[in-house]
Amino acid sequence: MFCHIFIGCPSSGKSSLAATIQENYPDYRIVSTDKIREKLFGDEAIQGNWSEIEPEVFRQIQDHISAGYPVIYDATNAKRPRRMRLLQYLNYYQGVNWLGWYFTTPLGTCLQWNQNRERQVPEEVIKRMAASLKRFPPIAAEGFTTVYSLHPKAKSSLIEQFSNKVSRFSRSLVNRQNRTQNVTRHNYSKLLDFERLMYLIHLLLTYPGIGNLQNSDPKTVKKIIGKGTKFQTALEEICGFMEKIADVVYADSEAIADDLQWLEENGIIGPATLQNDLKLTRKPESDFPTHSYSDREPFQRLIQTIRLIIHEPFIWQKGLGTLDSLVARLKAENLVDYDCRDSLRKDVEKVLKPYGILPKFPMKRGYFAGTAVLSQQELVKVFQLLETEAREFDDPVALQVYNTFKERMETAKFVQSTRYPVRGIHHRKMDSEILSESSLARNTEQVEQAIENGQLLQLESLSDNHPVFCVYPLQIIFYNMNWYLGFERYDGENKGLLGLERLDRLLFNQALSQGRLPLAAGKARSRHAQPKSLNQLITLYQCSGGTYLGNNPKHQQQYLSQDVSQREKVEVTIELWLNDAMFRLVSEGSNGFPRKQMKLSQPFNRELLRGNRSLFSLRKTGDPGFPHRFRLRLPQWSLFDPEFHHWIFGFAGQAKVVSPEALREQLQKTGNAIAQTMSINPEGGKTGCA
Repeated sequence: MFCHIFIGCPSSGKSSLAATIQENYPDYRIVSTDKIREKLFGDEAIQGNWSEIEPEVFRQIQDHISAGYPVIYDATNAKRPRRMRLLQYLNYYQGVNWLGWYFTTPLGTCLQWNQNRERQVPEEVIKRMAASLKRFPPIAAEGFTTVYSLHPKAKSSLIEQFSNKVSRFSRSLVNRQNRTQNVTRHNYSKLLDFERLMYLIHLLLTYPGIGNLQNSDPKTVKKIIGKGTKFQTALEEICGFMEKIADVVYADSEAIADDLQWLEENGIIGPATLQNDLKLTRKPESDFPTHSYSDREPFQRLIQTIRLIIHEPFIWQKGLGTLDSLVARLKAENLVDYDCRDSLRKDVEKVLKPYGILPKFPMKRGYFAGTAVLSQQELVKVFQLLETEAREFDDPVALQVYNTFKERMETAKFVQSTRYPVRGIHHRKMDSEILSESSLARNTEQVEQAIENGQLLQLESLSDNHPVFCVYPLQIIFYNMNWYLGFERYDGENKGLLGLERLDRLLFNQALSQGRLPLAAGKARSRHAQPKSLNQLITLYQCSGGTYLGNNPKHQQQYLSQDVSQREKVEVTIELWLNDAMFRLVSEGSNGFPRKQMKLSQPFNRELLRGNRSLFSLRKTGDPGFPHRFRLRLPQWSLFDPEFHHWIFGFAGQAKVVSPEALREQLQKTGNAIAQTMSINPEGGKTGCA
């Protein structure tokens, strides 16, 4: 008995052909999901719950076959997993050949015919189903006896195409058997097993730590699985994700357990030797329909390619492009010994991207899979850098990430807990235990949240009068042994003022309530405004003498202006004369100021003049003790920056300020005060020789 399953978008011609077949062959019985919906819900337009529709589909099919009538199942059947589940059930019927009929009606034609229907299907639904069919078109390996394509635009009518192909069924079956008799079958020659393996690789790459996510990342479990789900084992969690992300047809726990072991044995999970052949079991010949990777050779090429991309992402050679670079590397590793470029391109288009192993966007600088964007060697280097930062910077967020990273690196045996620390960052850390509970330094995660969301915060400063003010936080910055908050003021005459302040010197004005931020009147601004203000803040900081950015927003905007004349109004030129020893340091780059704001006299090292003549363009001073000039153009507020003053005092008598006069007098006054203070003996009287 021949029974038929129609596959195609809404308005592709399925129901019309079903009716025509029944007119020509009255024994046929049509099982239509549209009619079932009308029966169950009173209107075929009501989609309803598939769990209610599917049992009725099976009941009607069983009734007709039991009565000896051939069946036409008229539905879209656009998703492969649903087709496979359907055929798992239908193939229990003995003596029934299930033929698939794929309506390849162009999308534009479907949309046009849909306009002429009494019950129109939303266009987005038709487009979504067309995309699903394009991604995974029906093939015999899903469980069909065979699959035929029907072309509504062909010269012959659909009923003629149908009748001709049914009449040639036996011959087409023999032809297929002849094509597949030389296939070397293996563990994953069946489509269901192959697809389950591909989706499992996708899950492992997309959700690192899957199997323990309910403990390590419960938010992701809640998002994918839903509330209240508790898994008893790692395998149960993986199966839960498989059912939600792919389909229940792939969520076979015993099969997945075998797949995981196979992936580990073949280096997809854990350490790998790229040149190793795959451990595959040869399976006996079978009449079961094949898929594109049922033969050992293409399957081995595919898996070895996946293994190479996972362990060595972003393989790319200049002048070759991404695909050819990968081909060259496969040949260099002796993984292929033939020109596999076209085959590899199909691997990418037909498997690696559709199953989510590679991202869908174009990759012009090498392929990468899931979150595997670094090789093992690169991963170890990044871990060592994070380890150094997390231990010394006393950042709780970095520490949390580091601890997770450390646990996984040691579990994967990429690093050892007893390794010698080659790099280090050491500085005097503040004691966070003595800080207020509302200190920003103790609540960096909440501050980061406010930055990302563009939220307005009400803060209090630990300066003498503890002023309260409103800011849009822009960035958390580590500078000179301390963490700072970069912000934009939003209060009174200071509105728009950009500034930097140490995190430990700032408090939330209101106590944090259950981790929620004390927002100022609930105000938030678009994320487009944040980058603009941040870029302005960074420009001011980089051009200033330290972290003090002034107290006048109008002056800041003048300095940021593209109009040079406006900028010059708030600039000041500072000239220092240096002795030989200090000039060597300054001229070789040990100053920290942007090059465009500096001018110097000629350096000792003449090599520095190459390409830098405009930088070293000043004449010498003529002063034998301080013969070298160093000229800076800074925002005028830098004259009042204690940090800039400290920088000059750091020259310790090996430099003198020539201009401006106000700065020279201020530094001289500060220096005299220091000298006066140091000359007083704490026990009374002055220090020094009697």
